[in-house]
Order: sequence, then structure tokens, then C-alpha cells
Amino acid sequence: MIPVFDNPAELEALAKEKYSLPPFLMMENAAHALANFIKSINPENKKSVHIFCGKGNNGADGLALARLIHNYIKTTIYCPIKPSTPEGQKQYEIITNLGIGISPNFEDFFNFKDSSEETILVDCIYGIGFHGQLPDNIISLFKQLNDLNNCTRIACDVPSGLGSTYAFKADYTLTMGELKTPLFTDEAKNFTGQIILGNLGIPEKSFFSLSTPTSYLLEENDAKAPIRENCMAHKGTYGHSVIFAGEKSGAAILSATAAMNFGSGLTSLFKTENSNLSQFKISPELMICDSIPLKTSAISIGSGLGFSSEKSINTFTNWFENTIKPACVLDADIFSCNTFKQLLCKLNSIENARIVLTPHIKELKIICKALGIDSSLDRIQIGKKFTQQFQNCTLVMKSAITYIADKETIYICNEGCQNLAKGGSGDVLAGMITSLLTQGYSSKNAAISAVYFHAKASKKLGAQSYNLTPEKLISNL
Repeated sequence: MIPVFDNPAELEALAKEKYSLPPFLMMENAAHALANFIKSINPENKKSVHIFCGKGNNGADGLALARLIHNYIKTTIYCPIKPSTPEGQKQYEIITNLGIGISPNFEDFFNFKDSSEETILVDCIYGIGFHGQLPDNIISLFKQLNDLNNCTRIACDVPSGLGSTYAFKADYTLTMGELKTPLFTDEAKNFTGQIILGNLGIPEKSFFSLSTPTSYLLEENDAKAPIRENCMAHKGTYGHSVIFAGEKSGAAILSATAAMNFGSGLTSLFKTENSNLSQFKISPELMICDSIPLKTSAISIGSGLGFSSEKSINTFTNWFENTIKPACVLDADIFSCNTFKQLLCKLNSIENARIVLTPHIKELKIICKALGIDSSLDRIQIGKKFTQQFQNCTLVMKSAITYIADKETIYICNEGCQNLAKGGSGDVLAGMITSLLTQGYSSKNAAISAVYFHAKASKKLGAQSYNLTPEKLISNL
């Protein structure tokens, strides 16, 4: 996993001081990172490069980039305002002394550009420090640039205007030195494209050790698939998952099917008093029970449960209180029950409990209201406040970007895509987490692994595919 920082300016200032790195050298390293990346996506130098520079150090990065590549790539610089920072002024002076032309208007791009020519657009207008509203002329520029075909868009550090409706829409964001929290919001996902970490000339281990990360971005090796390595295994080796089926039992069936497909040795649907299981044709690989099986390993409750299942909740609670190593997933309707706070406090107080909650954004607000947490806080802060209160719980906050909170540490999964915006996707995830709990994973590792593989499975059908269904998602696990 890669550390993510909330205050990159502080981190970079500490690096300059500790390692005696002059700002100009760090800027040169940033420009080299950009140049090397452009070379990797333009190996034959056939695409022209157009660099849009602002007056700050982000613009200075662009000027340094132009100096590095103009000898072997057709390069045009647009810089309407002379740089205001010392490093920027020096880069501008070097460019001018070398006789490299600078266009004084961003709009000149549309006069120079050949519509048939493949181009690379590099956004170096604003950096991470930009706040407020974009000027009208920049909004107009970004609208036009974002609509162009035959272009590859690269943002330097962060897409300019990130947080605005009209931000620069990058295909790639080459962020310098460290990953930054603003890159990992739901709103940012429309603009960042693929996020790539650029090196500032400092070994990552040394750089990241200077400050405490706000969160951690998950990578592939952080997720552990439930691969069966025990040659002497039997079905009991991999536990028994039980999924409560309530008023909308289709959700529970999807969840149970996902649990079975993600390694659960046995999987049962618990038929609650409000269940409509009889309306469905149930796969023979799923068992149906009206009492919790003796050797149940983990339970999922809430998916399609309904709002009048007090008896079922009591049945679940009694099992949890009287099990040596209880584990559960709480999802969907369970968050809206009148006694949710009391239930969660009771579950959390049990020794060796493993508890995972899987709310989407609307459900997260319901949880916050029940627990007295300010729902207007960002998910990093919500996750930390929640896990301060509930040490045995892992909170999975589902959205375009999913945040996982465990013992005040926050993990980010940026792999999911928009085809998951379909009823039943969350039920599949709940079943996957239940299955991993059943197989002995900690609540943290179950959440991390299931969230990651759930997201990767969605990518197999293409991010923009509209025909992803929960059953197709399960088939791709």
C-alpha cells in the first residue's frame, strides 16, 4: 500500500530541510518525471506536446518540462502571465535566454492545432494549492480541451481546478513526490484519470518517513485471495456462512451466492419471519434453514432484511453473544433499525468479535446520525471517529472510491468503476466479506481483500459497460 498525505506542502518542506534539497532541484526532478512519462506514451515522438502554464510553481514545472523535451518533440508553451515564484522566474528566464518561444495566450492553441494531429496536452496551470472558483476564461478553456478528440491529457500534480465542475479532465495525473488526499474523492475520479506517482529525487521510504500519512492506497498485493493450499481440506475447513433472508430475499440470495463463489465451505440462507424466499428458485448449492446452524462461522444480516425483523435481530444477537469467535457483516437495512446503536455497542463489547459494516453514502449518514458523528465530515474523519468508538469494527464506506476504516487507520480502494452502479453490487460485496470472515480472515483483511477483488472483477467487463449484473460480477470473482 502507498501512503497518502493530507498536507503535501509540509511534507515537501520537511524533505527540503532534512535532505538539503534546493527547491529548484526538486522542480527539475518533477520535470524529468513528466518528460520520462511523455516519452513512455510517445516513444516515436510523433505526437506534439502543448504545455499550459500558470504563474506558480506548477507552471514552472511546465516550463522546465518544455526545456527538456523541445529538442526532440514538437513542443508549444502557453504562458499568459509571467511566473510569480522565484523558481518560476528562473525557469522563465532560462527558456527566454534559450530562445524557446512562449505563446502569450492559452487560446492560441486553437489557432495552432491541426485537428488531424495527435497531441499531448499538459496541464500545469494550477497546483495543489488552488482554492476558490475558476476564472471564466479558464472554464472556457477547459471545456474546449476536455471535449477534444485525438488528444492525451496529462495533469501535472493535480488536475487544475480539481473540486470544480469544470476542472481539467486528465487521462493521466502525474502527481509529484507523494499521493495527495484530494486525488481520492468521488468528485475527483471524473478528472484524475490514471494516477501515477512521480519521484522528486528522494527514495520513497526516506520521503514518506518524514510525516504521518492520512491514509493508505491499496495495491494488488494488499489483497489476499482465498486460494486453497491445504491438500487435506474438507468443506468444514472453510467454514459455514449464513445469510439472513428477509423481505427482499433476492438480495440475500445474491450475497449467499457470492459467499459460496468466494470460498465459503458451506453457505446457508436463514429464513426470517418476513422472508419471501418462496418466490425464488434457489440454487441447490445453497442450503435454507430456519435456525442458525450449530457450526456457523460468520453471519451477514441486513441485505434486503426489511424494517420489521426484531425477532430476527434478537436471534442473530443471541448467536453472536454465545459464540466463541463471532463474526458478522452488517449491511443495508440493519442500519435503520431503531436499536442499531445499542446493537452495535453490544456486538463491539464482545471479546474476539470480528465485525464489518458496509454502508453506502446514504446509509453512512444514517449511521452517523445514530452514533452522534457529524456526517458533514469527510470519510477519513468519519472513519477515524467511528473506529475510536468501536475498536472491534471495520467500516467499509462504499462509493465511487471506497474507504475502509480499521482502528483509526484508513485504507482507500480506487479500483472500482461506474458499472458497479447497479442494484445488488453491494449485496455481492457483503457476501464476499462474509465468506472471508468464515474462512478465518481478520475483519480488516476480509474487508480489504473483498473490496479490492470486487472492484477488480467489475473491471473485467469494462468500466463503461452498462450490462454488468450481480450474477456477472460473481462469475468474474
